[in-house]
Amino acid sequence: MKLLLPLLLCTITLNTMANDEDPAKLCKNAASLFESGDIEGALEEARWCVTQLEQLKNNQISSFFKDKINNFSGNELSHQSAMGMNIIEREYHHNDQYIQVTLTTGNTGAAASAFAALAQFGMTSSNNKVRIQRRNASLEHTDGSTKLTVSLKSGGMLAFESNSANKDAVLAFAKSFPVKALDNNMME
Repeated sequence: MKLLLPLLLCTITLNTMANDEDPAKLCKNAASLFESGDIEGALEEARWCVTQLEQLKNNQISSFFKDKINNFSGNELSHQSAMGMNIIEREYHHNDQYIQVTLTTGNTGAAASAFAALAQFGMTSSNNKVRIQRRNASLEHTDGSTKLTVSLKSGGMLAFESNSANKDAVLAFAKSFPVKALDNNMME
């Protein structure tokens, strides 16, 4: 009996915490608070709902940064978010070669459009254009450094950079990365 009480308490606490994090319930709570006239409370609850939805979306997107791609193993995943921009990064390594993968997106349609315009501008200034899974990309290789920037249809940019892997290895890695699936998921 002494073991059952702490176990029951933990279960109730975890369920309560899970309910506090459920975006559907948070959004309903925000609407309910608004209807009862508590605008400040509704705003707070709505912000928390949006935060939870963004975390869910980031977790979905992160799943495309596989642990192993084309014999390269991934290090820890990094998430950064500021001023309407989201950046997800992961470095992959194989022997003495490293490839840094960076996904840059915006929280809003306007930010996504700005990213797309920036990516297109960068691609027009590059003289080496390639296609990665039916997405336009620019490939720059100077002084042993390679950068491949893919313009995503969803408005984001996906960059593959390396100072240790040669141009062909970076290109092969990018072709093995689930670019199209990631981009399609971001458009949902």
